[in-house]
Amino acid sequence: MPDGEAAAPARRRRPPSPGALARRVGRLSLAAAVTGTFLVVLGVISAAYPPPNFYADAFSGYDPPFVVAAGVVLLILAPRVLERTPFAWLFSLFAPFLTVAAAVGSPNVFSITAAAASVVFVGAIFPYRIGFYRGVTSGPRTTELAVIVAGLLSLLFGTVVSRWLGGQFSPPVRGWAQALYFTVTTISTNGSTIDPTTNAARLFVVALIFLGVGTFLSGIVLLFVPFVERRLRGLTARLERVQLQELEQHVIVCGASPEAQATARALRAAGARSVIVCPDSQALELLRSEGFRTHLGDPSDEDDLRSVGIDRARALVVAQASDAENLLTVITARALQPNLRIVAIGSSDSTLPKLRRAGATEAVSVVGVAAQLMSSAALETLSVDPRAPGSPSA
Repeated sequence: MPDGEAAAPARRRRPPSPGALARRVGRLSLAAAVTGTFLVVLGVISAAYPPPNFYADAFSGYDPPFVVAAGVVLLILAPRVLERTPFAWLFSLFAPFLTVAAAVGSPNVFSITAAAASVVFVGAIFPYRIGFYRGVTSGPRTTELAVIVAGLLSLLFGTVVSRWLGGQFSPPVRGWAQALYFTVTTISTNGSTIDPTTNAARLFVVALIFLGVGTFLSGIVLLFVPFVERRLRGLTARLERVQLQELEQHVIVCGASPEAQATARALRAAGARSVIVCPDSQALELLRSEGFRTHLGDPSDEDDLRSVGIDRARALVVAQASDAENLLTVITARALQPNLRIVAIGSSDSTLPKLRRAGATEAVSVVGVAAQLMSSAALETLSVDPRAPGSPSA
């Protein structure tokens, strides 16, 4: 290369396209699900038909719960891999840890095969570990995953140790099914007919209660509270629809602006029924807490206006923050109900003719009305103030 010639820049690897990345992550998620299912099947077969170990020691025959736990972890992580969260990568390391420990302590055909399968999966996901650190590191789903894994480890601890101390219980714990039954009944506080007979067994039960009950209750809360919340939201939505269907001769207030809220309060003070339509859920939540009837939706959408009974309404007030939104809402409402009384609010005098041409019965400028009221109040004060110049008493 000549001395004056600059070195050619090294070719940079292009980052994968979003489509290629999505396909790659999808394959990793599928691999997690397939590997997890494979490990669970291996663990169940190993528990039902224990194979001979390559060498015998105190841990012989203790591989099934470790293999099954590793498989369940991967099954739980499969949908989280799609989200590329850091915890999906970190918790995936539990699978080779559990299976390799089982293969070392209880080496047989099944345990070694399970260890090899989990190691191959981690080897497949390892090159993409950097992408997982770009995900969300905290949140409800991360907490849910941590609690589920903690509960799974508590089950593993209880099952293995109760089987290990099987002769120190009355009746003795024999087999993995009985050990799992004892663990589940203990951490779920349902009680068990299996009682510890030695101090070591009693200390184990105390440790299992401390470790397992907390994770069990946390898992119940995380899994069932969202379900209950969804059911309550569904019941609330159905109740709202029933109430809206019964409305007649009411006023529909479009928007949650200060003007719209003031209009709703004035209508309530006058004894008129009203419903507020707005796409802002937080604003509607505050209004609902004050006792207003609300509907989450777009005031310019025909279906949302029909949902609040525009065909049975006596009037419609358009008081959103944007003049463009007000104009579109007026056009939509007038097309649905040609004879409906529509009062629209404009932010400036130049907007009022447009609102009238769009179909508004009345178009009001908030600034103009406020200016007229202020000037009238000021002039009225001047006319009755005896100290004012030109008054009879001056």
